[in-house]
Amino acid sequence: MTLFLILFVSVGLLLIFMAIPLARRRVKPNALYGLRLPATFADDWVWYEANAKSGRDILLLGAGEIIAAVALYQIPGLSAVDYAVANGSIVGIGTLVMAVVGWWRANSLLEERRRSK
Repeated sequence: MTLFLILFVSVGLLLIFMAIPLARRRVKPNALYGLRLPATFADDWVWYEANAKSGRDILLLGAGEIIAAVALYQIPGLSAVDYAVANGSIVGIGTLVMAVVGWWRANSLLEERRRSK
C-alpha cells in the first residue's frame, strides 16, 4: 500500500505543479495545456480569467488529494484496493466536477465580456 501512497501523493503534487502557472496567468492560449474550450479561445481575457480560476480549483484538488492520500493511509485495516478506489474516486470525481465548473465558468465569462463591450 505504500506504493499507492506514493502514487496518490505524487498525483496531488503533479496537480499542484500544473495548477500554479494557470493560477498565475502564465499560460498563453494553446492547444495542449489549460482549459481549452470555444469560449476560452474566443477571447484572451476569458482564457486567462477562466484558466486562473480553474488553476486555483486544480491546486485545491491537488492539496485535497494529498491530504486524503495521507489520511486514508492511516486507516487501520483499509485494503489496498479500497485505498486505491477511494483516492481514484477523489481525483476522478474532482476532475469531472472541475471540468463542468470550468466549462460553465468560461461560458459565463464570455457572455459577461460580450455584454460589457
